[in-house]
Amino acid sequence: MLKTLAALAVIGTAGSALAQEEAPVTRDRFAYTSNDYVSILGGVALPDSGRGTATVGGNLTVLYGNQVHENVSVEGRFTAAVLETGKRGGSDFYQYSGGVDVTVTPWDRRDERTLTPFALIGLVALAEDVTPNSRDDNAFGGNIGLGVLTAPLLHNLRLRAEGRYTYSSFESGFHDFSVGLGLEIPLGRVREKVTTIPAKIETKIVEIEKPVPRPIIDTDGDTVEDAQDTCPNTPKGVRVDAAGCVLAGQLLELRPVTFEPNELKIRPNAQSILDVIARGLVAQPTLKIEIGGHSDLSGSAVKNKELSKARAEAVRTYLLGKGVKPEQLTVVAYGTSMPKVKPERNADDRTVNRRVEFRIVGR
Repeated sequence: MLKTLAALAVIGTAGSALAQEEAPVTRDRFAYTSNDYVSILGGVALPDSGRGTATVGGNLTVLYGNQVHENVSVEGRFTAAVLETGKRGGSDFYQYSGGVDVTVTPWDRRDERTLTPFALIGLVALAEDVTPNSRDDNAFGGNIGLGVLTAPLLHNLRLRAEGRYTYSSFESGFHDFSVGLGLEIPLGRVREKVTTIPAKIETKIVEIEKPVPRPIIDTDGDTVEDAQDTCPNTPKGVRVDAAGCVLAGQLLELRPVTFEPNELKIRPNAQSILDVIARGLVAQPTLKIEIGGHSDLSGSAVKNKELSKARAEAVRTYLLGKGVKPEQLTVVAYGTSMPKVKPERNADDRTVNRRVEFRIVGR
């Protein structure tokens, strides 16, 4: 038999045979199921000197935002402020305001960056409670500002800081400033664990035989040869371990099963998707999946919840008919709580949201 002397990755002492393998690295990755967020800010009010108040006061702001575009959000806010007069006897001035702001960021605010700056502009309505009470009045105005968001510091909490200029039409018109610092909480944000296994690096000088080519057979296409694959018929695109068995906790990266409006009937093209999943579940009887039903955003929330459950049940019935065991399937109705597209602008957007998805929950 022919033999060849091969030098493979000659690094280090000649003639040695070393093997270096790094430990698997696990990191967090965040996924979003909603574009909404809430924020609570405490701040310092710097009123116009014409108000006759002290240099500083205090305020508290609560806001609710929705990211309507990658770089644009719309925020509704309410602020209560105390403008210190410096006098005793309860003579402080009070101001209550509510408004809508548009904020703009240079990149998606959900990116895991250290700092994300933003600019804002908006309209505001104010209730001015001053002394004497005969001066009390309502006013309108506008505001502009700059701020910054940090990356998540604890779970999904971010720090938010901002400075704001506000014009009020009260009396002869006032120019006020404020700064605020607080927390912003993204809604629908989930943490996923991602494990990366580095490639094994071998350093050796060996005498090897000339390899004899042999075909590699991987029937289900999960990158594990049939000879080592203990879990056959794995659906395409699913992450597996070294033995070819499905890793739990992942969303199946398959084309979702969609439905016509107000319909429960499974389309013929969806049946081919379900047949693939059924074969994998029958071949791996310990594998368990969640069937999640989702609806579009039109109609009532109660009806949409019922529709999403009925669609998920229809898919479960179909899989049971293909030989899948009942204990392998769990039905969850999500209704309108986890849209893929928001807001819905056309019929295609509603079709994308009107779906059934599959998540592996255990094996």
